[in-house]
Amino acid sequence: MRVMPLQLSIGTDEHDAYVLYVFCAFKNLVMPIDVPDRLLDMGTRLLESPQPVFYDDPHELGRELGAVLYPPEVQDILSEAANHGLRTKQRVQIQLQIAVPALAALPWEWATIQTPQPWAPARTDEFPVVRHSAVTSPQRAIVVDGPLRLMVCVSDADVDALQLLTSLLSVEIAQQRITIDIVVVSHSTDIEVALRRNPVHIIHFVATVTLDPEQVLTMHYDDAIDIDELQDILAPYPTIGMVVITPTGPQSAQLLAFPQIYAALLLNTTLVTAIAFGGFCRAEVITRYAATCYNAILDGRPIDLAVSHARRVLGNIDIDPLWGYPQLRMVPGSEQVFVLTTTQTKADWIRSAGLVISVVFLLMIVTLVGRFLGGQSLPHIFKSLLP
Repeated sequence: MRVMPLQLSIGTDEHDAYVLYVFCAFKNLVMPIDVPDRLLDMGTRLLESPQPVFYDDPHELGRELGAVLYPPEVQDILSEAANHGLRTKQRVQIQLQIAVPALAALPWEWATIQTPQPWAPARTDEFPVVRHSAVTSPQRAIVVDGPLRLMVCVSDADVDALQLLTSLLSVEIAQQRITIDIVVVSHSTDIEVALRRNPVHIIHFVATVTLDPEQVLTMHYDDAIDIDELQDILAPYPTIGMVVITPTGPQSAQLLAFPQIYAALLLNTTLVTAIAFGGFCRAEVITRYAATCYNAILDGRPIDLAVSHARRVLGNIDIDPLWGYPQLRMVPGSEQVFVLTTTQTKADWIRSAGLVISVVFLLMIVTLVGRFLGGQSLPHIFKSLLP
């Protein structure tokens, strides 16, 4: 089903007042908006503070973000878009483009619409929420001839928890739909060696990201890997279509912005999608989220719907509302990151061969019985079947 974009952009006018721009196939809207000082302060601290930023109540934060992003006028357009999509056999996709850095750092995926039954578009398949990359010329989807190849880069402390991923996807691994290479990373050379060893389609980093004193974004294992170094490491591998960054640590009511920015800077014309968490999660929670998301991709779901599905599942894993952490940034038009070809496993081949043999044997029996009933002798019948 084709995507019908519904673009929500926040910028400023000539008087530096905040403006919400809405663009879709049948209606455009420009309206002034009020942004609470608390949100501006939170966004500024997310970009400037070396420490995570505390939030007191994620539900209240979601309501504040929703009041800014989805005022009544936008809610009406959402309803019209849903009806228009049904008539034209298209699905709506909310595309966020936030031109104010302090506002772009906020977790808009948490934004909630306060109807009698409050709901968040980012958790639905009807209105999946994505953030658009500045890259505007993606190549075609990557054709995966064989299993989808996933590489998970972990520190030594998290390797045991991430091994659970192979158990959760054991059926898909046995069916040769996916391979999982869990790489213990101390230095950037560990990533380089692993990439040279096997082709990779998705690379998942379980690591924290910070802004160092020189204002350079760095990802941390035993050694720090700055953004320029990782870009150079990944550049020779055009089969990598998606990168994931999930900071692991004790779950707490704190927000992060640097993992999302780091992931967004890795995107180019071949690496077209990035998922990054805006908060710390336990390694087991990250593993279950990843298994859900990757399984949805294996089932052929577009990446935005796979992420929405995984957000809903993440919301059921723990009491804390962690589902707002995953942020999907993508090059426009890259919903189908991979084209998965059907690969026949050895077991499938044996089953197919057995079926063919059974059918041939059954036909021979039917032929024999028919000729015997027609009056031919058995020796004559068997002779007639020989080449």
